Amino acid sequence: MLSPIQPACGIAALLLCLALTAPSAGARTVTDMRGKAVDIPDEPKAVATIDDGFVEGVMTHLGVIDRVKAIGSWAMKRDYRYRFTTVSGESYELAGLHTMRFLHPWLDDLPCVNAPQGNALSFETLAAAKPDLVVLRVGDTPVGTDREKAARTIAAIEGMGFPLLVLYSPSWFRASDLSTIKAEASILGEAFGQKEKAEALADFLAGTERMIRERTASVPEERKPAMLLLGLRPDIRRKGGAGAVHGTDTPESYIIESVVNARNAFRGKGSGIPMSTEQIYACDPDIILLPTASGYHPPRELYEAPYYASLRELRAVKQKKVFALPWSPKNASRRVEYPLDMLIIAKAAYPERFADVNVYDFALEFYQKVYGVDVEQARGLRSTQLLDWMAGSGF
Repeated sequence: MLSPIQPACGIAALLLCLALTAPSAGARTVTDMRGKAVDIPDEPKAVATIDDGFVEGVMTHLGVIDRVKAIGSWAMKRDYRYRFTTVSGESYELAGLHTMRFLHPWLDDLPCVNAPQGNALSFETLAAAKPDLVVLRVGDTPVGTDREKAARTIAAIEGMGFPLLVLYSPSWFRASDLSTIKAEASILGEAFGQKEKAEALADFLAGTERMIRERTASVPEERKPAMLLLGLRPDIRRKGGAGAVHGTDTPESYIIESVVNARNAFRGKGSGIPMSTEQIYACDPDIILLPTASGYHPPRELYEAPYYASLRELRAVKQKKVFALPWSPKNASRRVEYPLDMLIIAKAAYPERFADVNVYDFALEFYQKVYGVDVEQARGLRSTQLLDWMAGSGF
């Protein structure tokens, strides 16, 4: 297996023979987020997607998901199950799926160009898939935000002769704004001759953000709750820490401070910063949000698991102001479903301002609008993102 750190060399000739195909009868030119004009088939039929699900989500909306012939994330191949035991000895289990795996079970049958650990691309697998278009979303797990690694990966794929469209996820920019998602959707729409439909999808997603801003804009500084995004990562716990947090320069903090108009309880910078129990108490959050972090973590885990007994005196825990965000394996908050994360954060911060918004029902309408599914499929998506905790709660 070749890693993205080393360009194709000894088997370069073999890769080129596998990869190069006859020119298509029709072609179009699409400018990707590098600003590079890329010639692609007018109707791509065999697409390799190297991302964590955003590309597949947009392609589902556009009705061209069946053209995916190779994927780049094992999250779309796995069944996830999490077991928890309370201090009283009671055990319970939660199971979730990637939304794309739920909607398209056949994705599990496709070759994955990434290693199961998610840290090394196989260019041999990509070559064998013979795609007529590769879409690479840098900033997602398969490549990440390392500039040198991304450049080597791009060079290796282009050296194989494949048309390559490069998208930059919000994580790539090391900034907090999520507006670049529209540029990503627009490029995908153009690739499949549906630019207006893709841009309309991006505008629909952004509509939730606009609604939240309108409702929270008037909150005075002294009324803003302090919210802590606390990733209950098992690896940090095993090393003696309590969890991981996100600083003020992250997309997560952007949602809290610029969209919801609340306050990030952690005032440092950086993403996934390990924290001790003492450091979390020093943050003294009014509200704790539990994102996907090396697994799904329900509020009950923080309330009842024996290994979090030291955090039970936090105000947010004592007052039962702990909320789980949707289960989203890998790059959790930058996929098509991100408006659900925003709305949960907003209602957790200001329940009175969103009293008329039932997020449990909103999710059903959201899935139907975005993915064109029926009510039963929407219910399945809601369950597979582990949002059924909202049932009967008024949330």
